Amino acid sequence: MFYRQSSMVNAIMGTLLCAIIAVSCSSGGGTFTLSGKFKGLDQGEFVCFSSSPEWGTFDTVRVQDGTFSITHPLADTVVLTLQYPNFMQTQIIAIPGEEVTVRGNANNMLAIEVGSDDENETLNLFRQSIADTPPNRRSAIAERFIHEHPQSWAAVAVFQKYILEAEHPDYQKIAKLLDEMEKKCPQRKVLSDMRRQLGALLACRIGTPLPPFKAVTLRGDTITNATFKGKPLLITFWSTMVPEHTYALTATNRIVKTSLLTPNSSLLTLNICLDSDTTECRRTLRRDTIAGYNVCDLLTFDSPLVRTFGLRKLPSNILVDSRGIIRHRDIPIDKLAETLTSR
Repeated sequence: MFYRQSSMVNAIMGTLLCAIIAVSCSSGGGTFTLSGKFKGLDQGEFVCFSSSPEWGTFDTVRVQDGTFSITHPLADTVVLTLQYPNFMQTQIIAIPGEEVTVRGNANNMLAIEVGSDDENETLNLFRQSIADTPPNRRSAIAERFIHEHPQSWAAVAVFQKYILEAEHPDYQKIAKLLDEMEKKCPQRKVLSDMRRQLGALLACRIGTPLPPFKAVTLRGDTITNATFKGKPLLITFWSTMVPEHTYALTATNRIVKTSLLTPNSSLLTLNICLDSDTTECRRTLRRDTIAGYNVCDLLTFDSPLVRTFGLRKLPSNILVDSRGIIRHRDIPIDKLAETLTSR
């Protein structure tokens, strides 16, 4: 159910892969308006975000008397994610100069309807097509949808969420689908951005050496691959802007400290915060006595560490063995203790 707590979320950060979207093969300008109504919800709030610089902020949308409306400066089309306090999400396509309406029932956020233009209507059709489909079968439906609508922005949104952000992405399939969409609109910037991102994912996939990197910790120490030479390493990406992402860090820290660090253990940890300032980051580190090396370079998703490590989403993690080889990526918290024990 949609939580009715106005202080639940202040801002949000999505998966790395809320990619940059262009309104067409050229640029536009103006503003975008999001409005709507949730039945069964008088007051509350949710957040909307895109990692695209055309959006630029994390917006809290307040619901009053069941309705909401915001207007945001927007130069080019973006895939916008609405995230509710129960962490359910709705993708919409935000087009400069347009208004998108959102309607639904607060007790069933899966059935949200987004209307007012062809792209969002097409995305609605996809959501309806997977409504009763088990999660492990949705990627096949997504692939078919992309084949049928390769020129659409709806296909880009579906590709991001169900193909590129899959728990176990099929990189060969990703490359083929990108080829198909680029063939229809070769100047579409989002697709070239995704292709560059694919290069980082391939360079930092399971079974490959951890790519060379360099960073400065919050204590001012410079760290590189050599810092962790001969030691297993757990890298955790997190943020204070969404409670779920902070929980991933604190839960990981608790597992490492209380369950896994035996006297003979040599596991090291590197925690990379994607906040735009260090205030809340430092407060969380102190409050929860987070161990390990802690980095926050203030660049959020523009951080070179995001590109180097092929980050696909938040929260996220990478487990590297003592030889510097990546053994696991995106380990669920409930599987982390078992995975670390068996390393």
